Amino acid sequence: MKHLSAASAALFCSVVLLGILMSYPIASTQVTTPKHHCIIRDADFNLQWRHSVEKTLWLENYQRSKNGFQLIYTDLISFGAGTPSDYPVIFQKGGVIRMSVNQQIPEINWTVSRNMQGHILLKDKSWAIANRLPDYSLVQFRSTYTPLWKIWWLGECDEYTE
Repeated sequence: MKHLSAASAALFCSVVLLGILMSYPIASTQVTTPKHHCIIRDADFNLQWRHSVEKTLWLENYQRSKNGFQLIYTDLISFGAGTPSDYPVIFQKGGVIRMSVNQQIPEINWTVSRNMQGHILLKDKSWAIANRLPDYSLVQFRSTYTPLWKIWWLGECDEYTE
């Protein structure tokens, strides 16, 4: 009888521990589109697109924070209408100008289209999100704490990358 109750107690403790681990909140970025709802677990990611007037690539580097996102830097090739000119230049190399921005943003609401060729860059992978959505679709990025079970249920955004 004692052997059975020890096994039951061990099973009970294992189930409780698994429940705690599955519900433990993990810092993540939730990405929501009309067709996708997924998670980015990495703390940083890049958004890249082709500027509508200049037709050059822009890249923004974001770092997730507790209260949203920190726009760390922007890479661009040329200055034109709407280009901020008061940020310090970190470097210039191969025609690319990297500007330090360090701006806090509560959430990111990004409208994509095939013309702007928007990509979400995750480490060494690229998600051509503008090609997978109707033109002028809204892509929302929110900094959250998501339980592990929900991350598994929603899936990670890198499954859409090439």
